[in-house]
Amino acid sequence: MKPAILLQSDFSLTWGAVASMKGVIKTVDPELEIIDICHDIPKFNTFVASYFLRQVLPYWPANTIAVSVVDPGVGTPRKAAIAKMHGGQIVITPDNGTLTHMKKHVGSVREIDDSFDLRGAGSVFDGRDKFAYVAALLASGQKKFEEIGHEYDISEIIECEEYNIQPKLEKNKVQGFVMMENKHFGGIEFNIKNRDFDNCDFNFGDHVQIVITREKHVVYHDIVEYNKAFGFVPIGKPILYPGSSGFMSLDVNQGSLLDKYPLIDMGKEYEVIITKDKDD
Repeated sequence: MKPAILLQSDFSLTWGAVASMKGVIKTVDPELEIIDICHDIPKFNTFVASYFLRQVLPYWPANTIAVSVVDPGVGTPRKAAIAKMHGGQIVITPDNGTLTHMKKHVGSVREIDDSFDLRGAGSVFDGRDKFAYVAALLASGQKKFEEIGHEYDISEIIECEEYNIQPKLEKNKVQGFVMMENKHFGGIEFNIKNRDFDNCDFNFGDHVQIVITREKHVVYHDIVEYNKAFGFVPIGKPILYPGSSGFMSLDVNQGSLLDKYPLIDMGKEYEVIITKDKDD
């Protein structure tokens, strides 16, 4: 069975970019299966692109090929990368931070040269002319991973700065930043791992004070219940909970935190401090 090709980008579906990538793939081999991850990644945000790969790729078979195109440096000397994971999956992407969360899982990485470019050097649509094309060549069996470009050292893979910012952990107190947002449901996720939070002596049922600031300006301040699922708090009330991705999350039961607090955004400048409520 031929491997599926997963696509993600910051292109949106409001114009023809994604369709043209799919057209290239189908022209190489009409039988190839193409699955969309997401095309609404915030523009130029390679950290989010990397995080989405971390969320999705481990749940796909070993021969899956993921193409991620979030490319603020298109046309510059940044590498066009093809990386094979220890689990066998392949990621094709600009080496611009998009491999950050997967770097420790990479077994081999190669730079795709311009011989694998439909339009030759100088194209500003590598997603269509290089990445989708290479994915199709691999998935159709016309090329092998080892035949694409030349290998380079895994240590050279570019990492996003935010990935290496560690939360501060104390008893009954943690500090971090807003790492991710879910626009559909209106929740946010912190760079604080669930297990680290629990190790700071927090327990389900605790009430915690959460303060989010941007450049020392408070954008959120509330006392929130910490529990394992939305149903443990009344409808419309906020809840801090261990997210399914492994990171602490803040949301509103059957509501939207981001609608209620529109000043909250994601990024390392949105700092959070969570402390156990003194009255608990």
